Amino acid sequence: VNELRGLLRNINVERDPKRKRDVIKKVIAYMTLGIDVSRLFNEMVMAIETKDLVVKKMVYLYLCNYAQEHPDMALMCINTMHRDCNNEDPMVRGLALRSLCSLRLPSIVEYISEPLRHSLTDNNAYVRKTGVMGILKLYHLKPEMVKESNLVDLIYNMVQDPDGNVVSNCLVVLNEIMLEEGGMAINQAIIHHLLGRINDFNEWGLCQVLDLVGRYTPADDQEVFNIMNMLDPVLRTSNSGVVLANIKVFIQLTRHMAHLHAQLYERLKAPILTLLASGTPELVYCLLKHTELLIHRCPGIFDEDYKQFYTKFSEPLHVKYLKIDLMATLANVNNMSDILEELSVYVSDVDAELARRAIQAIGKVGFKLPGGFELGVFEKLIEFLDLEVSYVRAEALLVLKNLLRKYPERRQGVVEVLPRLLRVVEESEAKAAALWMIGEYGEEIIEAPYMVEPVIDAYEDESSPVVKLELLTAAAKLFFKRPPEMHKMLGRLLAAATNDTSSQDVHDRALLYYRLMKQDLAKASAVLTGNVSLRQVMNGFTEDRDVALNDALFREFNSLSVVYRQTAKAFIAADKRPRADVAAAMAADQDVGTMAAATAASGGGDPSLATGGGGVNRTPEEEAAFVEQAEMDAAIAASLADQEALSGGGG
Repeated sequence: VNELRGLLRNINVERDPKRKRDVIKKVIAYMTLGIDVSRLFNEMVMAIETKDLVVKKMVYLYLCNYAQEHPDMALMCINTMHRDCNNEDPMVRGLALRSLCSLRLPSIVEYISEPLRHSLTDNNAYVRKTGVMGILKLYHLKPEMVKESNLVDLIYNMVQDPDGNVVSNCLVVLNEIMLEEGGMAINQAIIHHLLGRINDFNEWGLCQVLDLVGRYTPADDQEVFNIMNMLDPVLRTSNSGVVLANIKVFIQLTRHMAHLHAQLYERLKAPILTLLASGTPELVYCLLKHTELLIHRCPGIFDEDYKQFYTKFSEPLHVKYLKIDLMATLANVNNMSDILEELSVYVSDVDAELARRAIQAIGKVGFKLPGGFELGVFEKLIEFLDLEVSYVRAEALLVLKNLLRKYPERRQGVVEVLPRLLRVVEESEAKAAALWMIGEYGEEIIEAPYMVEPVIDAYEDESSPVVKLELLTAAAKLFFKRPPEMHKMLGRLLAAATNDTSSQDVHDRALLYYRLMKQDLAKASAVLTGNVSLRQVMNGFTEDRDVALNDALFREFNSLSVVYRQTAKAFIAADKRPRADVAAAMAADQDVGTMAAATAASGGGDPSLATGGGGVNRTPEEEAAFVEQAEMDAAIAASLADQEALSGGGG
């Protein structure tokens, strides 16, 4: 720094423009690297008096960077910046004005106002554009000064500026200044004026205009169609941000026209697929997240184009994961075989997570297909059980367990391979899934008791509570199906589990089973091996159908909410969002709460969705059996409570 100071003070360097420029370049380079060169502030202020535009730009950059550390010294360059604001070169005028507003010193606010007002009427568009952004910087320094003056009205008038970049800046500044009011005020005249000049804006400006149009409410359907016709050419833009903003506008305009949704989504499909085929991995991921949302809103729209979602070798893993998930949602009777074959290829991938997701996707295909078409899914999964890859076998077992809860009639092929699988499976969740199958279909597996015996004998070596809990349940079920073989085994297991201090859940369940069987074996059998149809999942799991979240995300289309799969209120503070957005979010939450309360009060809800296994459509006979079993459970619970009270609450 001392060497640079000496060079800046050297008279020979001062006379040689090229050497002077090189020295100042070194100062800026050190500043960029994070080295403190603030001690050169006096020398840099003196270097501001030059006609060299490159040097002037670098000096202004230095001053803006260190002005807050040396506010008194920064005042020395105010006169030079004021003089440059009236320079005949528009580049110098714009540079001086931008630097003046970027000093961010409250003490110079009074010096900024006048140059800003002059810049708004400058002949050059660059100066006007810089002046508009300068008002925003002034607003952050002293908000009341901007709001109490007529600067906001001047910016509104400049929306009619002949230069598109100036208009774009005006929209940004107005939305920022009026954030608490929900953004700039709009009306039909402003919207139609902006749409009439749609070709004057660059891609960034188009996004600003489209954001405004999305907030506008047309007077009638004819105006909706007129706006959509004017915006239709924008869908052919190569910029994905513009295309997504345009899609959001179309969705907003037609939200009350349900009869047009099929045609609308069909029109939006082509530009999305084009961008997916030509974008960078980052853009492709964002587009895929938005595509996922469109598929949830309009199922079947991309089914014919399922091959566009096949993964590429060069794609990063996060893109591959998302494509695999989407392929499962695109499966139907016609493309089922192609999608299953493609997903089966991914199972052999070197990435374990990719293989797991492919197996999970195959399972989702089985859940989605109508009855009678799931055989191919079961055959694929049973084939995976023969692979000598531990994580593939484990994931296939987990998926098969869930599928069997919907298609128990397909259990024959699975139970045949269970005896050899329980010995080789290593993962806790997969071992628990195998034990569940043994307990559920133990009467059809000849060696079922002898399959669980080694697991019971090795109980002390088992560390996973998940396996222990499933082992207890499986052994208890097998006891009622194969009592001679399981009698002693179950006794040893209950004794070991009730003395187990490593898991309170395991201890409590073992105690429950013991007391239940001691109280009444018939009732215990009814509880543990009751009507299987009451536990059958009909149409899938509630966790896979988060309709409320999808609707909320659809309202925040073309935002980070879709990528994060969280509403804006989850990661943006309320004071950083427009009041209109906060009010809309609160209203949506209130609506959801009211609907949930009404559903609970009326005993409503979708009976075909099961949370973890219950909640299905029942016949009157099944409903009567279910009620009878519930009453029996209540009586057992009351009896156990009385027994607990008499024994002094001992555990």
